[in-house]
Amino acid sequence: MASKRRKVPKILLHPMFQWIRGKMGKIVYRRTQNGEVSMYAAPDMSNVTWSPAQTKQRQNFAKASAYAKLAIKDPEIRQYYVEMAKKRKKNKRRPGDLAVSDYFQGNDLLWQKFYGDQQKPEDWCWDPTRLPAIAGT
Repeated sequence: MASKRRKVPKILLHPMFQWIRGKMGKIVYRRTQNGEVSMYAAPDMSNVTWSPAQTKQRQNFAKASAYAKLAIKDPEIRQYYVEMAKKRKKNKRRPGDLAVSDYFQGNDLLWQKFYGDQQKPEDWCWDPTRLPAIAGT
C-alpha cells in the first residue's frame, strides 16, 4: 500500500511579514536559503543534558562562529572567502559559512594576519575586545 502524501498548506504572508524569522512564543520561524519561510514548534530543550562530546562540539562551533563573524568584517579576509566560494561553487553571498568550515580545518586567517607565527593558546576564542582594530569597522 502506498503511503499518502501529506499536503502542506501554503500561505502568502502580508509583505510586512515575508522576512519573519526567529522565535515567537513556542513557534520558530525561519527563512530557508531558497527564500521560503517555514515555521515549526520550538523544541523543549529544558531537560536535555549534553554529553561531554556534545559540549565540546558546541564550544568548538561557538569559537568557529566567533571567528567567522570577525573574519568577514575584515575586507581582505572577506574577499578571500568570497573568492573561495566562487571557486568551490558555493554561495558567494555567505562567506561566513566558508569561514566556519575553514576554521574547523585549522585555518585561522585572522590569527595569521594579526599575530603571524606566534603559537595560539589552546583556550583562545575570538573576542572583539582582544582583537586589534580592523580597517572598515
